[in-house]
Amino acid sequence: MTAHEDPAVFGGDPAVLGGDPAAVGLPAGSAVAEAIEVMDTLRRLGSWESGRTHASLRPYLVEETYEVLDAIDTGDAAELRDELGDLLLQVLFHARIAQDSGSFDIDDVAAALVAKLRRRSPLLTTPDLTMDIAAQESAWQAAKAVEKPGRRSCVDGIALGLPALALASKVLGRAAGAGLPADLVPESITRIALPTDGDGDVEGDLRRRVLAFAARIRAAERAAADAGIGPGEMTAERWRTHWPAPSAGVIDGDGDVTNDVTEV
Repeated sequence: MTAHEDPAVFGGDPAVLGGDPAAVGLPAGSAVAEAIEVMDTLRRLGSWESGRTHASLRPYLVEETYEVLDAIDTGDAAELRDELGDLLLQVLFHARIAQDSGSFDIDDVAAALVAKLRRRSPLLTTPDLTMDIAAQESAWQAAKAVEKPGRRSCVDGIALGLPALALASKVLGRAAGAGLPADLVPESITRIALPTDGDGDVEGDLRRRVLAFAARIRAAERAAADAGIGPGEMTAERWRTHWPAPSAGVIDGDGDVTNDVTEV
């Protein structure tokens, strides 16, 4: 058990920290408020915590995310609870660092989330509304398009920091959702060959191929836009018509593929 996991360090009632606050008469969310206070104290008084930056915490955020995924795979609820707590610590930590610079604080993070959910989900703003999954997804994407008017490509907003296989899945999913026919998807992305001798950079090679594919998607979208075809008007035939030839010079691996941060 590390100092960050020890109730004696965090303070408060261990029964609350390890269980249900309502069971001891506390309102829902009180333990979250206590966690925020603890993070504030650690940031002010802890030698290690006071020296952290967003960049220096990157490895911990990645590690904690994978530990949450491992806990989900095990099906152990107690383990998942603990790992989610560690992931929550990362959120609180980053928000507290941002607070020091005057950028935002944890309340701003929560407020931005609530505002986003209210904008994108009619279920939160229209009383007694019922929607099926397709209608919910359609409403979400329509609201997102209004929020992000500068996005011209179906692959805009994808996090390039994703592992290559996850990046490939995300790009393929976006492309399919935009109507890209399967015959335009290169087999080099959908079939991964692992060298039997263990040599080679499989991760890097796949990433370069995915980025090159995304560059082709962007080139086709630009060509279609020049022909007066909007993003939501791309049919399979239009994709094929405007798909760049191999000699078009768009397969540069990363030169044509630049994205902003991950969006949800």
